[in-house]
Amino acid sequence: MVASSPRPPPGDGERGGRGYHAPPVTAWRRYLRLFAPYRRAYALGLLLLLLTNALNLLVPWLVKRGVDALAGAPAASWPRGAGDVALALTGLAVVLFVVRTGSRVVILGIGRALARDLRDRLYARLLRADPAFLGRFPTGDLMSRSISDVQILQAVSAPGVLYAFNGLFMFALVLPPLLALDAELTLVMLAPFPALALGTAFAAARVRRYAAEAQEATADLTRVAQESLSGMEVVKAFTLERRQAARFLASNDVVLDRTMREAAARNAIGVAATLVGGLGTAAILWIGGGRVAEGRLSWGDLALFVTMLALVLRPTVFLGWVLSLAQRGLAALDRVDEVLDAPVGVAPPPTPTAPAAPAGGPGARVELRGLTVRYPLQGEGAARRPALEDVSVVVEPGRTLGLSGRIGSGKTTLLRAIPRLVLAPAGGALVDGVPVEAWDLAALRGLCGFVPQETGVFSATLRENVAFGRPEASDAEVAAAVAAAELTKDLDQLPRGLETWVGERGVTLSGGQRQRLAIARAVLVRPRVLLLDDALSMVDAETAVAVLGNLRRALPGATFLVAAHRTATLLGADEVLVLEEGRVVERGAPAALLTREGGRFHAAHERQRLQAEVEGP
Repeated sequence: MVASSPRPPPGDGERGGRGYHAPPVTAWRRYLRLFAPYRRAYALGLLLLLLTNALNLLVPWLVKRGVDALAGAPAASWPRGAGDVALALTGLAVVLFVVRTGSRVVILGIGRALARDLRDRLYARLLRADPAFLGRFPTGDLMSRSISDVQILQAVSAPGVLYAFNGLFMFALVLPPLLALDAELTLVMLAPFPALALGTAFAAARVRRYAAEAQEATADLTRVAQESLSGMEVVKAFTLERRQAARFLASNDVVLDRTMREAAARNAIGVAATLVGGLGTAAILWIGGGRVAEGRLSWGDLALFVTMLALVLRPTVFLGWVLSLAQRGLAALDRVDEVLDAPVGVAPPPTPTAPAAPAGGPGARVELRGLTVRYPLQGEGAARRPALEDVSVVVEPGRTLGLSGRIGSGKTTLLRAIPRLVLAPAGGALVDGVPVEAWDLAALRGLCGFVPQETGVFSATLRENVAFGRPEASDAEVAAAVAAAELTKDLDQLPRGLETWVGERGVTLSGGQRQRLAIARAVLVRPRVLLLDDALSMVDAETAVAVLGNLRRALPGATFLVAAHRTATLLGADEVLVLEEGRVVERGAPAALLTREGGRFHAAHERQRLQAEVEGP
């Protein structure tokens, strides 16, 4: 049943997505919007639940009939009516099993479907994340929101809804016949319930506050664990194991403290419900027993009231749990909404321009027109220096542009602006004469091969990492890409060559091997524009020159933009831009820049040459 419920598309996780995170007026309206895509499945599940409660209420009436039959029968005989009741209860149990199972399968299945869809939306949002977004949300925090908070919302949408409506249905079906039978005794039975409701509401408010604190503490604990595991080599190198362990234990203690406070507030509801149940049973037996003695009620009527109290009390206890869960859910929904509602820096255009030529075709023309880029995290106001300012250059197809400059000079920002990995002003960057903001994002990034400074290596084999962009590539194509990246000679050092499992983040590979793996991955997709962001910094100069030569042969006609700290890497470029604080301070052919004594490129080249001579081979 649940599989037929409408599933929101994976890319619908931003503002305007259906029913998940539009700013509501009330908390309950937020939940209605969250559940709206599953309304048909909910309708079926709640109908089965109503039928379950209606059948369940036949039990007390059958018990009443059986008790009355037993009370009126001689002590030495078994009344015929009691036997009929026993058979009826047996048949009813079978029907109840089927209907109750159906209601739970449908409603609990909705919770699993909702959790799946929320994770789809969160992951789709993460795939579109920009640097400003990742700066707001640490990795461990995002993991906590995607797992722990979604699990809480799953609990709200499935058992929470189930128990809430179970209680409402039960009260609606129980009260009319009991009031008709004995209104005074019914009111006595229900007298403690208002106090229980008030106490539950008070405890639920505290539960929400404690739950939010517990979820934040869990996110901090996840972040500490993730950072420690990802930086384990640094921790061991500086013998900081004890300090990191103490940091983890401190975060773990905070989680324990806050979850215990939440549990205490939540369990107070159950204690109160138990007390109310005991008081209600005592009142029924005291007052109802007097009515039986007076002949105003039968023994079966008294059994009916006691049984009905048991049926009503259990849903009431769960209603308290549902209220506390709903409060926890609101805290979780706040955290999930914060991610889903975060503004998207780089969004696809409403009417994208079709690419002029497919990926793998001739090189594309890249043009920058007064490109200026400011990162949101740099702060507000014009006084803040932009990461890139007024950069203009044209790179014709098949040509190579080199980018030189100190750390933080803007080289990476320039490269990231071309495939729209950062947000740049309209008209600042063009590919084949079309502004990048007018391109379809997939088409634009499909024609660009980008090799960043931080190489992304996945927990898979070396071959699977190389073929990440083209899983269908043949063995010959993979081997050619590996050869172009000068990685073939390293395969003998690996236990299974291309089939070697490289571990998380490529931990079994050296820094140079990871960089050349990333270059091979980019070559395999045959980009029309290849962007190398200091992608050869961890290999020697001879290998770097060999790789660049191989790339020109492997990708004939492609356009190259190469950022490098090592000036020798850029000597084969057609033109070099020297950046300083986001501005172009020198430009020209590498040979011309080397003859310009006192220039930045010349000075950097001489400094690196002398350093290489001093260090020796």
